[in-house]
Amino acid sequence: MPPKLWITSTPASQTLYIMAMLILRRGLPVGALCLVPFLLMGCGAASLSSGTAQPAETAPVFASNEEALAAATTAYAKYIAKAAVILASGGSGSEQIAEFVTPDYLPALLNSFQKLAESGNRNDGLETIDRVSLIRYHDGAAQEASVSLYLCADITKTRVLDANGVDVTPENRPKRIPLQVSLVSGQTDPVILLVAKEDVWSGRDFC
Repeated sequence: MPPKLWITSTPASQTLYIMAMLILRRGLPVGALCLVPFLLMGCGAASLSSGTAQPAETAPVFASNEEALAAATTAYAKYIAKAAVILASGGSGSEQIAEFVTPDYLPALLNSFQKLAESGNRNDGLETIDRVSLIRYHDGAAQEASVSLYLCADITKTRVLDANGVDVTPENRPKRIPLQVSLVSGQTDPVILLVAKEDVWSGRDFC
C-alpha cells in the first residue's frame, strides 16, 4: 500500500493539500482514455492599512476532505459507467461522454473512442476499480474545486472482441492498472466535478 500523506489546511485561501501520498477504492465499472489502449492491446500576505476593510472569505466548495472524496467518487463513477457503455458499443455514441469531462479533456477521449471504432473491436465485460483514495483537494479562485485521486483499475473480467465476436484479447495485457485521476468543478455548479485527466501511474505499482 502506498504511503499516506499529511494534510495541511490554510483557511485564508481555502486550500487543502495532501503532502505525500499514494493509495486507492471499491468495485465500479472502468473505461475511457487510460484503459482504451489496454483494452485494444488486448493514461506571507501583506498587511492591510488601518481603515481598510478585510475582504470576506469565500466558503470552500467542500466542507471536508471526506466530502470532496465522496463527490469525486460519485463523479468518476458516473463517468466510467458511461465510458463502459461506449466501449461495449465499439465507440458508438462517444459524444455522450462530454457531460462528464472537461472541454479540454474531451478531444483526447473522442480520439481514443474513434480509434476503437476504426479497429472494429469492442469491449465485453465489466471493468472495476478499487482502493480509491484522495491525493489532494484544493479550492482555487471563484469557487473552483480541484480533486485528485489514486485508484486501481481491474480489467480482469473484460475481453476484447473483434467484429465477428472472436476473443482477441492479448494474453500479456495487464490485469490491474494504477491510475491517477484529476477532477475539477463544472461551470454550472462547483460541487459537480468533471474528469479533467487520467494517467497511468509510472511509479511503484500500488495495485
